[in-house]
Amino acid sequence: MPRPLRCKNFREVRADLALLVKGPVESTGNWSFFQMLDHLSKAVEGSLKGIKKEMPWWKRHLAGPLAYRLFALRGFIPAGIKGRPSDRIEGDEASALARFREAMEIFEKSDGPPSDHPILGPLNKRQWEAFHAMHYANHVRHAQPKG
Repeated sequence: MPRPLRCKNFREVRADLALLVKGPVESTGNWSFFQMLDHLSKAVEGSLKGIKKEMPWWKRHLAGPLAYRLFALRGFIPAGIKGRPSDRIEGDEASALARFREAMEIFEKSDGPPSDHPILGPLNKRQWEAFHAMHYANHVRHAQPKG
């Protein structure tokens, strides 16, 4: 059963991670905790480096920005949006967690403009952080401490 998790910024993401990783973590969804962290790290890194994914103009400049506004207004990304791994893969959670934390730090320290989101379109740094926090909650709500 997913946790009722909402995050608005990296401070709230870090607070949830601190509680979550006090002991072993189990995931209740299709993704392992390792896969969640790996995916989230790639998303944060991609917001600075650029994410190569071609989308039709109408999706990037009309539908995507409208979707972002809806996410921001509601405070979460709804479940059921495409993006499942083909197989559940377990991995080094400690390394994946360190990479995710480092990606957030690099993002926060970055002075340059972030790249456009491949679907949601142009986002400023504050919007990207809000997106990353909602994206984190969307995935990690399926993870909880064991026991």
